[in-house]
Order: sequence, then C-alpha cells, then structure tokens
Amino acid sequence: MELQIALDRLPLDRAVALAALVAPHADWIEVGTSLIKRYGVAAIRAVVDAAGPVPVLADTKTADDASTEFEMCFEAGARAVTVLGLTSDATVRAAVAITAGRGAELVVDLLSVRPPRRADLLASIGPAPHVLWAPHVGKDAQQEDQEARGTAARVTGELGPWARGLRTALGGGLRTADLAALAPAWPHLRAIVGGAVTSAPDPLAAVIELRAATERPSEGTP
Repeated sequence: MELQIALDRLPLDRAVALAALVAPHADWIEVGTSLIKRYGVAAIRAVVDAAGPVPVLADTKTADDASTEFEMCFEAGARAVTVLGLTSDATVRAAVAITAGRGAELVVDLLSVRPPRRADLLASIGPAPHVLWAPHVGKDAQQEDQEARGTAARVTGELGPWARGLRTALGGGLRTADLAALAPAWPHLRAIVGGAVTSAPDPLAAVIELRAATERPSEGTP
C-alpha cells in the first residue's frame, strides 16, 4: 500500500516544514486544495523543493480548463493532478490526454460521484495506466459522520468490487487503524492521510506509524 501525505489548511511555512519532515516516509506528498487557493502555484513549487525526490500531487480538483490549470502545476514541479469526476466528460477526457502526454499521473476525484456516473467514467476511460480512481469523503461529510457512525466506516465503504483491478486511492479522515485494516485486502491501494499527521503532536512519529501500517503483510487478493 502506498502512503500519500496531504498538506492542507496550513500556513505555507508549516506545510513546507512538514513536507521535508515526512517525505522520507511517504510515497507521495499532496499540496491540498485550500493551500493552492491561498498561496497559488508558489505553494506547489515550495513543497516540491522541500519533498526532494518524493513526487508531489497538486490537488487542484479541476472542473474546467484542464490545460491551463494542469500546465501551471507541471511548471511548478507537480507530477500528478486531480480532476473532479463530477465535471463534464470533455474536461475528464482532456485531463486524461494532457496527463498522458506529460507522462504525469491523473487522479479522478470521485467526491460525491454516484455509481452510475462512476460506471460511465470507467467505461469511457478504461484502466489507463496513469489514472488513479479516488473515492473520497469530503471534509464537511466527515464532520457530520463524526456525529453519526464514524468517518472510517463511510470511507472504507467507498471501495467495492468495482475497484478490483484498478489503480485506486482513498481519502477522507483515515487513521493508522484504518490503514492496518485495509492493507491485507487492498495492498495496492494508495492511502491519502492528512489530519492524522498534520494535527498530530508528533507528526514524524505519526507518519512512521502510518508507514508501518501500510506494510502489513497481505492476506487477501488485490
């Protein structure tokens, strides 16, 4: 299982310091949407510099004009970007083509995407090797879940038979225990973790613990 650390809702200097701290223990570093909105592509460039050889994803959540948004991110050093699955087919197709041409990775954010739309996207794009499909429970929904049945159950419930054989990522309030539970059945999943590291009293200890959870021996079929 891969580990992606998401840096969001932070001052830029704090995000940069965390990127340098956790990069040796992560497979990817993410520059979160709010960080990009607050500081622009400068945030991407700064995190890229701090992360060293670890690749950086710019979580643009692009909904239109993929060419312009993606090129800005690539020029800043990002090696992956995100497109919203809820946007138009034209934008999704453009996102797939642009990232393929750049040798970059595309994450299709499935935030609020219902199964029929997801099925249409999977049919039109297929198992493109540079595309990851990312079920995602958003921040507002996470806060509501904390008062109901808990975030972890909802996030892990986003996976299912549809995801078998596909490159997938999963995000939305995941913690170490969630990764340990997911790793045996989903060894090729990319786990996206933010607050469990960025809000931890000791972020380095937190990311080391998460890394250990992702390396739990597989007991299931990917």
